[in-house]
Amino acid sequence: MHTYKSTKTETGIEAWPPLTETFDIKILKGEPAQSGRVDYGSLEGPIVGGVWECTEGVFEFNYTADELATVLEGEVRITDASGNTESYGPGDSFHIAKGEKTVWEVVRPLRKCFIIYISG
Repeated sequence: MHTYKSTKTETGIEAWPPLTETFDIKILKGEPAQSGRVDYGSLEGPIVGGVWECTEGVFEFNYTADELATVLEGEVRITDASGNTESYGPGDSFHIAKGEKTVWEVVRPLRKCFIIYISG
């Protein structure tokens, strides 16, 4: 069993490759850097779960998979293709569907737990 709490310090977090090398992402502002830990499955899919962290910055993220996530620490503003913006902080959850085009503004260093479904 894995427990994800905003009051818990995560262990096993490692630096991951630059965002632009991992996902369909274009950096718009800053130098956001990602790190994380895979607790279930594999980044190659079809299902992966774990913890993801990102430093401040703004980037365009075109989703190639479905994601359900809960923010554990920090703050992020996510804007969809229609211009709707939502802010998320500790305890907030969100789902983003495959094919959605989003802009992420990481306002304060972000930590989230996630489940991603990578369909063929």
